[in-house]
This record gives sequence, structure tokens and C-alpha cells, in this order.
Amino acid sequence: MVTRRVPPAHDPLHLSRACVALVACTLLLAACAPRVPTSDPRHAAHGARDTIGQDRTAQYSPGCSASDAWPLPERLVVSERDRTFIIDPPRDLSAAPHDLVIAFHGRTNDAAQARDYFEVDEAMPNAWIVYPQALPAGPGAFAWSDPGDPIDAQRDFAFVAAIVDAIGATRCVDLDRVFAVGHSLGASFANDLACHTTDLVRAVATVAGGLQGDACVARTAALLLHHPDDQLVPISAGEHARDAFLAGNGLQLAHAASVSQPALAVLHCERVGDAGTPHPVVWCSHDGATWSSGRYDPHGWPTGAAAAIAAFFSALP
Repeated sequence: MVTRRVPPAHDPLHLSRACVALVACTLLLAACAPRVPTSDPRHAAHGARDTIGQDRTAQYSPGCSASDAWPLPERLVVSERDRTFIIDPPRDLSAAPHDLVIAFHGRTNDAAQARDYFEVDEAMPNAWIVYPQALPAGPGAFAWSDPGDPIDAQRDFAFVAAIVDAIGATRCVDLDRVFAVGHSLGASFANDLACHTTDLVRAVATVAGGLQGDACVARTAALLLHHPDDQLVPISAGEHARDAFLAGNGLQLAHAASVSQPALAVLHCERVGDAGTPHPVVWCSHDGATWSSGRYDPHGWPTGAAAAIAAFFSALP
């Protein structure tokens, strides 16, 4: 049994309150923050992902050739709505291209809380890490889409594209190494993003997520962690997402093999696709469900998830 650290108000069981600090910080600088126009979620600048792992011309952001690093925005205006996010810059601020990770919180935890317990910034210290804030969807709840959104054109697909464009405009980002991470509702959204768009993310890594629809239009590497006892997002939902990624990537579950890499092995991960496969799928039916206090929560973020995510992303060709 793996013991893990979780936030006091863990998604989705408790009401979120930590968003107050995030809102205060963003409002303080909002007046001087530049406005960035809404992006098309299928904008060609994000690169041709089907060639990843093959001989290709690297897809670097405009910021790689910029003479000055302009201040990053504290907000974006997307579809006439102000949107906020937290940015953790890489420790290494050299001019070399950096990975970009966009991490999505769940239904009742906000961006600040996700940043606290995801710990992705600690596991990937030399990547740009962005924690977007979802829009409110009722008391203490958030959503990444509007009711009735088509699964392949959800509201916040454009928000993600705008984040990539805004950071890439003045910072050097490898656009073929843009990654999505999520938990619970944020995991389902990240899975949808990776599955139903063709040029936004290189790979996705999620905990306790599902997927809308039955087929993936994109080839996207995927790491999916799910606890068998999860009652809020049943493991069958995770298996559905796994099977959609396998089919989209032309892989078969029958070829799955246990992963020996320590960060993934501890979470009981199985991989489909060898080391040279550009779009592998790794499925982890983990047993990390016990808090340090002894509380049992199979829907939570397991200890070691950030290390597993970092290991998975870093090994991609």
C-alpha cells in the first residue's frame, strides 16, 4: 500500500477556498496585463504531431528567435472572457527550447490547490508549468466546457491554445513537447483535449479521468493512472479512455508489458509500445489510496504520480 500526500480540501470531496489568493494576485496586475487574442485550437503553429519521433524539422515557438523576453501576461481574454492561470517558470532560463506542461485541476479544487498537490513543478523543474483556472460552474465548482459543447470543440480548447501562444510568443518553447496533465474532471478534459484535437499536445498524463466519445482523431502518447476502487470516476471510465488511445495510436492491449522503470513500476504500470514507439500508451492500475492520516481515498492523487509523469514525458522520443 502506498501512502500519499494530499491537500486538505481534496477534489472532489470538499469545497474549494484557496482560489481567493489566485484571484487577488491576478486582479492586482490585471490593469497592466496585455491582452492576447483568442487562438484557434487547431492553429498550424502548434506543429505537425504525426511526425514526432521521425526525422522532422523541430517546431519551436516564435520566442526562440525573439530579441527580448517581454513580460508574460497575468491573464488572457479568450472568447471575451478574462481567464487566469498560475505559471511556474523553469529553473533553467537559458535560451534553449523548453517543455511546456499545462495542468488541469478538478471540479472542486482550483489552480492553486492543484499546484500544491500535483507537484509537477518539482518533478519537472526545467519545464514551463501552467495551472489554468477553470470558470465557475455553480457554488464551489468549476468546469472546462459549456453545456452542449461538441466533444471536439469544447470551450477551453481555445484557452489552452491561447496559453501556448502567449508563452511561446516571447519564451522558447518546443511546440512538439507541449504536455497535458489532469486530475478527476481536469483529467477527463485533458484526455478529451489529447484525443479530439490534432495539434495541441504531444502527450497526456492523467489521474482518475474518463473520456467523451469512442474514438481518438489524434495520435497522442498517454499515461493513465486509475485506482480500481474509485467510485467517483469508475475504473471502467479510465479503461474506456485507455482503449480509445490504443485504437487511435494503432496499438493493442494484448501487447502490454509491465514497466520496469522504478517511477512507473511502483504504480503497477503496463506499457503498450516499445521504447521507439512515438505514441505509447501506459496504463497504471495503482494502489495509492491511503492518506498519511490513514484515510482511504481511491479517487485521489497518489504519491509518486508526479515522478511517474516526469519519467513518462522525458522518455518520449
